[in-house]
Amino acid sequence: MLDLKSKLAAAGLVTKEDIERAERPRSAGGEKGRRDQKGGRSGGKGQAAKTGGKGGAPRLAVASLRQQKKGEQYDAVRRFVERVRLDDPARPPTEQAQTFHFSTAKGQIGRLVLEPDVLGWVKDGSAGLVAYMGNHGLAHAIVPAAAARELAELFPLWLRVLVGHPGAGRTEAEVEAEAAAAAQGEAAAAAQGEAAALAQGEAAEPGEAALEREQDDA
Repeated sequence: MLDLKSKLAAAGLVTKEDIERAERPRSAGGEKGRRDQKGGRSGGKGQAAKTGGKGGAPRLAVASLRQQKKGEQYDAVRRFVERVRLDDPARPPTEQAQTFHFSTAKGQIGRLVLEPDVLGWVKDGSAGLVAYMGNHGLAHAIVPAAAARELAELFPLWLRVLVGHPGAGRTEAEVEAEAAAAAQGEAAAAAQGEAAALAQGEAAEPGEAALEREQDDA
């Protein structure tokens, strides 16, 4: 009894090559490719940005930005952060994500929900938490440590968390207190200098008066 393939071939509806092609085992490559395209939770973006990719890590042009206006600085920093950030706020957090709390520059408590790998980078110092001026006000992101240090050169108070960095986490109140203390120290030093000059002037007056009397006697 002829099977369906043989009947179709006998009727001229299919060729021998069509039958052989249909009987070949399906390659697993297509299915694997589809699975690979879906990617994982992080999509590889975090690790690629952390290592800088093939073209090297992006850099923030701190020296040239210092010569620009605040608005231009904000725009440049925002583009830089969006390019190198390791967290992905556009994706919903997984069940393994954890809430990370930090202090803002105003002394308030901020929080970011971070995936375990990103949180690990923050804790071991290979990444830092920074502020930047987003499209809707001040925002926060996780960036590689080198990027965090560069951003801190331009806006020191925007460096919120970076293990081992002495300037990380400072607040506006601390900076204002330090500036006030420095101003008081300068004022005290100036007052001491004036007092010393006045004392020297008063000490010189008796000598000048005696010299005048000697000249009168002569």
